[in-house]
Amino acid sequence: MRTSLLESLKKYCPREGKDSLENFITEAFAWLLQNFPDFSEYFLEVLKSYPNMKLDSFDPTNCEWITQYNFEGLFPDMVCLSGDNAIVFEHKAWSNLHEHQLKNYVNYSENHFKTHKMVLITASQYQHEQDPDLALCWHDIHDIITRWINRQNDNLPFIFKDFLDLLNSEGMGPPAPISHESIKYYYSSVNLKNEISNLVRNVESRKWSSNIKNGYSLFIEERKGSVYGEAWGRIGLNLLDKWRPGIFVGILVDGNDHHTDPINLNKGPDFCLIISFHNDLHNLYRTNASYIELINNLSKKISKSNEGWQFYDHLSDSNQKSKNKWHPIHIRKPMLDVFWGTSTIEDQSEKFYQEAIKLINLVTEEPSFWKLREEYK
Repeated sequence: MRTSLLESLKKYCPREGKDSLENFITEAFAWLLQNFPDFSEYFLEVLKSYPNMKLDSFDPTNCEWITQYNFEGLFPDMVCLSGDNAIVFEHKAWSNLHEHQLKNYVNYSENHFKTHKMVLITASQYQHEQDPDLALCWHDIHDIITRWINRQNDNLPFIFKDFLDLLNSEGMGPPAPISHESIKYYYSSVNLKNEISNLVRNVESRKWSSNIKNGYSLFIEERKGSVYGEAWGRIGLNLLDKWRPGIFVGILVDGNDHHTDPINLNKGPDFCLIISFHNDLHNLYRTNASYIELINNLSKKISKSNEGWQFYDHLSDSNQKSKNKWHPIHIRKPMLDVFWGTSTIEDQSEKFYQEAIKLINLVTEEPSFWKLREEYK
């Protein structure tokens, strides 16, 4: 098997307290950008095509690529300078950002550059956090380089091919059917389901009926999944005994059955309330006046709440080719946002309980919901 130069050399570039692979990829990538202006210009034009990357004052034909630029004791991996304009890059292999890492770079940039943008490049989308202007994966860089190579007519130095080989060898090239990141995060994802299940066990015994306006208590779905409280890819509690309509509240850990995608893949599964209908109602409820009134009222309430919840009408989602008529309405927010700032099981149980109560009352205080229940009983 052929071993590329970069792949061979990266193991000989250790730096105490640093990720040698991360540093080596950065130095090699910066070397390509600095020494091949045609590629540098192409790369910058690609960056400019992203909505958040307005670089009108940036001259792609006159720029400098610098690694370990000193931001008064902070050292972003790479900076591209064009006059007094800067694009700041932070690169990660499989490690995560430090606390406030990007914010610290942005704070420095605001005081030292006329315009600035923050770009994060990582091995996995799961590492995209701290709200950079643009977040890419190394497989995106692989794709950009490949597209540029395919536009060239003359022979290119081997270094470009070797750089792609390096990314491939570290699992950061084009995604494989079983991706490196899926393997890497498998056990943490299994643990997450167990932890959500334990959370549901913890909140199940709360006094729900005394805080739900119509006095109904919640129950666990009898259909069992791989963990307690799981059914059809969701882990949580159900209100009312039949889907005519019914209410679920909890975490949608796998949207395949529901034919839905999470709000933000990088923030994990969604905390949600889902309104469900039995299959004998699938050809009836969408034209029902009470149903139309219910979704209109809920949509207006959510849009005015300013609490970050999203009203999601699944059947009206043009991005989903397959529709699940059992579960048409979701009120949802990324689970990470709901539990942000919590640190103990008690904190998270209380947060789950309080948010669930609010969502349930949001629906059950609507007369149109109970009109549907009466009509379809």
